Amino acid sequence: MSGLPFFLFLCLFSFFTASASTKQGQVYIVYLGEDAAAKSKGAILDDHHALLLSVKGSEEEARASLLYSYKHSLNGFAALLSDDEATKLSERTEVVSTFRSDGRWSPHTTRSWEFVGLEEGLSKGWLPSGAHTGENVIVGMLDSGIWPESRSFSDEGLGPVPPRWKGACQGGDSFNSSSCNRLVFWVCCCS
Repeated sequence: MSGLPFFLFLCLFSFFTASASTKQGQVYIVYLGEDAAAKSKGAILDDHHALLLSVKGSEEEARASLLYSYKHSLNGFAALLSDDEATKLSERTEVVSTFRSDGRWSPHTTRSWEFVGLEEGLSKGWLPSGAHTGENVIVGMLDSGIWPESRSFSDEGLGPVPPRWKGACQGGDSFNSSSCNRLVFWVCCCS
């Protein structure tokens, strides 16, 4: 019988630890479907804080829970939320979806269209009118090797390289500089 109190203590401790971590919050991504390109960065942040304030108890809690505001490629934010708070947010009309970020995603793709579940060659008509999502965004990538002949690196339909970007396309033993285009516009071969 001496093991029973210890067993009860262990069960209660496990229960309270699990419920405390659920109340503390998990990282959720909140996606808003509207096009935020016309808004200033400050206005976007204010919108995100207002949404968090609607489910948090105070302004301080709302600001402390915001981890990141997505302002360029999409309109949304990452925040520490309880399951109940995430559910309440997902019921709001301005919220398209909320999902828990488990941080264990590891994309394995050479085809972005297929990876995100879109049909290849989908027209821009599915985007909100006037959307400029992703425009003037430079993505930096450190890679141990690419296959520039892949259709993933085609520059068909792209505008010019942003003028503020200064770089060079440098060939090497395993890369021909003629493979550079308006998508792959800065390469340095380091061996």
